[in-house]
Amino acid sequence: MADAQKLTVRPRTVLGKKVGRLRREGRLPAVISGGRADSVPVDTDQHAFELGFRSFGQTTLLSLQGLDGGEVSALVHSVSRDPRTGRLIHVDFTRVSLTEKTHAEVPLHFTGESAAVKLGEAVLIHAIDHLRIEAFPQDIPHRIDVDLAPLQQLDDAIHVRDLIVDTQTVAILNEPDELVVKAAAVKVEAEPEPEAVAPAEGEGEEAAAATEEAAGAEPPAEAGKAPKT
Repeated sequence: MADAQKLTVRPRTVLGKKVGRLRREGRLPAVISGGRADSVPVDTDQHAFELGFRSFGQTTLLSLQGLDGGEVSALVHSVSRDPRTGRLIHVDFTRVSLTEKTHAEVPLHFTGESAAVKLGEAVLIHAIDHLRIEAFPQDIPHRIDVDLAPLQQLDDAIHVRDLIVDTQTVAILNEPDELVVKAAAVKVEAEPEPEAVAPAEGEGEEAAAATEEAAGAEPPAEAGKAPKT
């Protein structure tokens, strides 16, 4: 069971386009929704959240603190970023109950090295990069490691059934036979054959005429002999 990451938030009264002022002050607008309560607009420290989000990601249980009703257990539902700078501009938190299971998508983290790839015999084909699971919020793993070492030969593959997951606390929703990653053959594209250059219009006829004319012409006279008349 993972410990909840604490995050301080405060109720937000600035809404709409006015939230730009909050961002200039180093605050990150957010909203808490879900569960059996109304949505609550909040904001949090931009820098603190960015640092934490890099480590806890989207699947770590959060304890949101600083609200009048006490702490709120939540997960990051989604984040919005500025398309030009990539900076976080908004966060959606979703309330969760520690006594109710929830669905989540856990990222796959690929480790190790494939011998087939190292020898240049294959390339990795990644079929999925997340695993769909059901678990209590406090049991959701931050990530699931996938060791690439078993991919020793061409066409070796890792399927969902091969992943190491604590099945006592986590139920996998993907099909067991679903492909995760495979060592596939390196495709070598054949070089295109040079195209025959067709003669320009009229060139073929002129060449044929020249050949016929040469065939019908008399051979040149030998030295010292007059041409036949």
